[in-house]
Amino acid sequence: MYDSIQLSQAETALQKLDPVLGAVIELQKPIVRAPRSDYFFSLCRSIIGQQVSVAAASAIFARFESHTNLKPESVLYLDEGAGKEIGLSRQKLSYLRDLASHFVENPEIYAHLEKASDEEVIADLTKVKGIGVWTAQMFLMFTLLRLDVFAPDDVGLQTAMKRLYNWETLPPRKELEKFAERWQPYRTIACWHLWQSLNTTPQ
Repeated sequence: MYDSIQLSQAETALQKLDPVLGAVIELQKPIVRAPRSDYFFSLCRSIIGQQVSVAAASAIFARFESHTNLKPESVLYLDEGAGKEIGLSRQKLSYLRDLASHFVENPEIYAHLEKASDEEVIADLTKVKGIGVWTAQMFLMFTLLRLDVFAPDDVGLQTAMKRLYNWETLPPRKELEKFAERWQPYRTIACWHLWQSLNTTPQ
């Protein structure tokens, strides 16, 4: 988590660490985010956002929220007809139900994540059906506001980096991770600005 002073320091540091990204940061307003306390909200939103555009994810999530009020009990018993009406695939509906079952059984199941390491958060969340590393990384970036996370498999980040650095082809995953090391210890904030440069930010 960060405060406004730390954010300013991070953006100043990134401008020195990477002048190309720094020029983008200079053009964009400081990106200020508040931590989220509703973990069920965050994880549902990330699951719905898997492999669809930001616009589509927002529309589907709005219908999902309206239909269920984001209550785990309601999600657990959401039938396939309602899921189809909302715009959920059968697979995503099964993922959301599985997630809901964890919260119904134990509403405080993830209360410990705020104090867990990034690696522990990823390990715990990926035990849930339908939550992979990308979803866990989004949780770290947007819910817990961990400052040094990079998601090399995110298509938006790949597109932004390819455009910003004028790459003809996208480097392999390992090379992307190596490239992003220049932004440490503020890789999350670098990612926020890369997404913002496309004006498409997953949440």
